[in-house]
Amino acid sequence: MMPALYDYTNDEVAEHNYFMEMLNLQISLSQQAKSIFDLDSSEINNLVYMADNSHGTAGTQAKSILEYAYGYNYCNCISDNEAGYKSSNALNPDSFAQLLGIEITVEPNPATDWAVFNYTLADNNAEGVIKISDVSGKIITTLPVNGKQGQKIWDTRKIKSGVYFYTLNVSGFNKSGKLIISK
Repeated sequence: MMPALYDYTNDEVAEHNYFMEMLNLQISLSQQAKSIFDLDSSEINNLVYMADNSHGTAGTQAKSILEYAYGYNYCNCISDNEAGYKSSNALNPDSFAQLLGIEITVEPNPATDWAVFNYTLADNNAEGVIKISDVSGKIITTLPVNGKQGQKIWDTRKIKSGVYFYTLNVSGFNKSGKLIISK
């Protein structure tokens, strides 16, 4: 007796059978010129069974048909006992800005008479604004920016020494930093 090239698990056999049942249902509906809205009660019950027991393509198709045509509701929600849920890290908003290619730097830092903001936006048609605020959160000035890359010069000769924060806002994404003015 020759050894099997691959030993199938019971789950794999079951998934294959569910898939074949779904395929046969589709063929049967096509041959009878019926749609998914014309299923009889035994066909609906068969779909419910597949939706509840299959973790593969057939189960997904069964759930979709039942939700779309028959008002069933299957939640793909994350439960609090699933692995990774309780230990997931919060998303860093700067990661999204970086992913989109949004960057901003300032030099010199510390600055005395002026500061240059070098920025990169997501694309050539992008528009944004650089907001500069003091430590209390009061906005000192705003600098509109556009295009893919550029520079904005901020005249700091009349600005008091201290710590200031700048934020580049483009399409709802922010990239922030700190600037020190030293006279």
